[in-house]
Amino acid sequence: MHILRSLCCAFALLAPSVIAAKNPKRGLAFAEGDNPNDIKNADQAASVLSWQYDWGTAPPDYLAKTTIPYIPMQWGVNGIETFASKVKAQGAKTILAFNEPDFASQSNINATYAAQLWKQYIQPLAASGVRLGAPAVTNAPSGRPWLAQFLAACTGCTIDFIPFHWYGTGIGNFYDYLWQMHGQFPSYPLWVTEFATTSTNDAEVVDFLNSTIRYMDTLDWIQGYAWFAYFRKEGTSHYNLLDVNGNLNDLGKIYVNA
Repeated sequence: MHILRSLCCAFALLAPSVIAAKNPKRGLAFAEGDNPNDIKNADQAASVLSWQYDWGTAPPDYLAKTTIPYIPMQWGVNGIETFASKVKAQGAKTILAFNEPDFASQSNINATYAAQLWKQYIQPLAASGVRLGAPAVTNAPSGRPWLAQFLAACTGCTIDFIPFHWYGTGIGNFYDYLWQMHGQFPSYPLWVTEFATTSTNDAEVVDFLNSTIRYMDTLDWIQGYAWFAYFRKEGTSHYNLLDVNGNLNDLGKIYVNA
């Protein structure tokens, strides 16, 4: 009995320090600026997350202190002149650029002009070994045409991967769009940097999240993905990964720890 009790105690002491194997694809879209302490539930030993972003150029203090690598984003045109210096200062190895430029309510940048800005301010980062993500377009009818125009105009540009966003309903519809993107841009790895189902049925949302992340893990041309989003329940939201108190809900436990 003494030996068994000693072994049990030893395992109990060791258990909390066991580190989960990271999923190199799974990232965190952190949209909870008003509750910065909520990041603790993603930055834990059981977390499989391997990257995070918050649509900003540099991490706020509470994100900089986590063990989850931060990816800076040049959201729009403002401040693009200093973006490269901020990336280098934080030692970032990957960047994102221009959030939903095909949408008037988002960064709203003409594709040809975006290519000019890219060549001047973002392309030079490639020489420092930084991986460059293309502008992240929406799955609206404007998204893929904008991206095709940008790529045609960005001659000589280094595009290491293409991020994009998807919102809608139906697992099959999401898979169809993944393959449409891959079919139109087969030379580029893809990152789904925002995605979620807009279903209001909680069971459907759980099934959608669980099924889609498992499927994307099997596709070698999908290199990254981030569910939208890591925030507390707001009103009638069904895709939030946290409950009203900032703890992982059922969705969050699947996404962060499984």
